[in-house]
Amino acid sequence: MIDSRNTPPHPAGRNIDILFRQPVSAPGGVHLAAMVFKPRRQAEPLPVIVEMTPYGADWGYAEGVRFANEGFVYVTVDCRGTGDSGGSFAPAANEAADFIAIFDWLVAQPWCDGQVATYGGSYSGMNQWLALGTGHPALRTIVPSAAAISGRNTPGGGIGSLYNLRWSALSAGHGTNMAWFSDVDYWHRAFEDAAQISIPAAELPEQLFGHALPWHTQKLEHTSFDASWSRHLPTPEAYSTWRGPVLSITGQYDSCLMSTLEHHRRLLQWGNNEMRSGSHLVIGPWNHSGCNDGNQQVGSLRFGDACRLDIMGLKLDWYRWVMKGGEKPAALKRGVLWYETGTEVWHACDALAEVTTALQPKALAAADGPNDVFHSGWLAEDAPATGPYHFICDPNDEALLEIEHQPRADAVQGFFAGNNSLFMTLGGEEPTSQAYATHLRGQGLVYHSAPLDAPLALAGTPRLDLRCSIDQPDADLVMLLYEIRADGRAIFLSSDAMRLRYRDGDGCERLNVPSETMTLRFDGARFFARTLARHSRIRLVVRHGMSLSHQRNGNSGKQVHLETPADRRPAAVTVEHDGPERSRLWLPLAAEHPPIELPHGR
Repeated sequence: MIDSRNTPPHPAGRNIDILFRQPVSAPGGVHLAAMVFKPRRQAEPLPVIVEMTPYGADWGYAEGVRFANEGFVYVTVDCRGTGDSGGSFAPAANEAADFIAIFDWLVAQPWCDGQVATYGGSYSGMNQWLALGTGHPALRTIVPSAAAISGRNTPGGGIGSLYNLRWSALSAGHGTNMAWFSDVDYWHRAFEDAAQISIPAAELPEQLFGHALPWHTQKLEHTSFDASWSRHLPTPEAYSTWRGPVLSITGQYDSCLMSTLEHHRRLLQWGNNEMRSGSHLVIGPWNHSGCNDGNQQVGSLRFGDACRLDIMGLKLDWYRWVMKGGEKPAALKRGVLWYETGTEVWHACDALAEVTTALQPKALAAADGPNDVFHSGWLAEDAPATGPYHFICDPNDEALLEIEHQPRADAVQGFFAGNNSLFMTLGGEEPTSQAYATHLRGQGLVYHSAPLDAPLALAGTPRLDLRCSIDQPDADLVMLLYEIRADGRAIFLSSDAMRLRYRDGDGCERLNVPSETMTLRFDGARFFARTLARHSRIRLVVRHGMSLSHQRNGNSGKQVHLETPADRRPAAVTVEHDGPERSRLWLPLAAEHPPIELPHGR
């Protein structure tokens, strides 16, 4: 479930009945705990909407009351090893088998009419795709919001995340620890301490809070999207044989945007025609929590009233269409529905590739002297060849991380409130912060375009081809793309990240040949759709990817999860600005699609 702040008050609980701690027999002799919400005095079997969550049944209470008042049975089940369920929690490892047991149990209940659908976001979005992979005959549809995938989540590019340690405090037990999870000061201090401990990062859980987490070790050993993660997802055969429709929802500032799009890509690649033609993707302007409530603001960046889509109403209409013979939601006439910021309008098309008409190249060029946000290089289609720029990636420079101990003025409320964080910036959760362009300490480069002489509509995925050489076997690099308004305000557009050993994007490790010139292709950048204002500039930042919330890469070429502080060394990066393969940024020009009007939520 995704944290929600703006959900309308749910109907009175007086209209429902609740069955608590209902045991579901699962593989291995484990009993899962289910909480059932039914219309009061239910007279006939009804379709069931089920969510499997690691956060406890109470988190779904408002949804349960709402669904029961709308004529559905809603069931929330604690993931194995969490809440009141037995067994041990291992993310994504047991969900498919447990879903089969849940579906078998549901269809045997007198209050179920034999039709089942799934619900939820974030982790509960991911496990809906695992449910699809079971091919269970009772499953009619899945409706994942902001669905995660290990290896595709922020920061991406093969850079490991220590945020998983923080998340484990919330989810890796039979009770949630929200206060501990939310204490940003504690976690940033803990991550800083962890960087100084002369033990492998895989041993950090036991060192920091006296409790081993084997699955955390796996996340640090397999930081790219390799077979250890993809094996849990539906197989090509499962996609090709399942015939139910899918409604996927994400946002341009959602930290799980790219994982949601990866799920969608796999559906299109392997799904049968019936599944593909009936499925829909919605991309709003929202952040992670906004994918549940249609929130109009991320930090200090506010969107137009049109973005306040009634997401719960859309989902209810979808469930009625699939399981009760209702009308298909009017907003879903075409396969993809997306929101364009700047103009603040919705558009629709048949496939995500149709949002982009072409990629416009911008060559990178260097100015004389040192580079920083006030003395930047520039971006232009016809930029002349210039000399190189140099920066370093120094994993020993703790001063680079000082910015992450400072609170940000426009902090997003909810789960992600707190200090500056490169991790959250890459995930879109800090859309107006300029901290990672101004605080470089020689560990990054900044480029600006000339002011735009007319509004520029961009939509799709940008790409950066960085012609460079690096004098170490490995390094972590990130790119950040912004609109800089005429008044100096910054608006985040996109980002990408790369651990150099995973530069080919296939999950395989290939260490860099030190000082050999190459072209690094950042082609996993975040989707965005925005019309940039006249007189705005485009800002590109290329910098060291070190963050308190990232696994520290010592650049040595050793297995990063086994590195200690003694293994760390600076990596010198040289970026070239000449030659036929010179560095270029490619901007996605928006195709023309007429705006459409949708009813607003609250």
